[in-house]
Amino acid sequence: MEYVIFLEDWILEVVIGILPFEREKKQKIKLEGEFCYFKNQGETFLDYRELRKFFKEAFLNEFGLLEEALEYFSKEIPKRFSQIQSYKITITKLEIFEDCKVAMQISHKIC
Repeated sequence: MEYVIFLEDWILEVVIGILPFEREKKQKIKLEGEFCYFKNQGETFLDYRELRKFFKEAFLNEFGLLEEALEYFSKEIPKRFSQIQSYKITITKLEIFEDCKVAMQISHKIC
């Protein structure tokens, strides 16, 4: 059976960015994710607590570019969560500009 886990409207305060002021002070980002996995009867389920913990710990890396964070997730998700068949992750910088937000997204089909 196919299942989808959503992480929605998750606000984190992290160091991310390449501009000097972005390296000095944490800024708010919004993380959204959609993770598709298959589970047959008797197989292990995908624990969304572990997924949440993975992202929270990943942002301790203080990524420079949004692309670096997304590339990290693209590399690590298949290693750590073999059940995930496809995913979509969006990171939004909420405070970078006064008049708009900036977001980047990655989607990946593993199989």
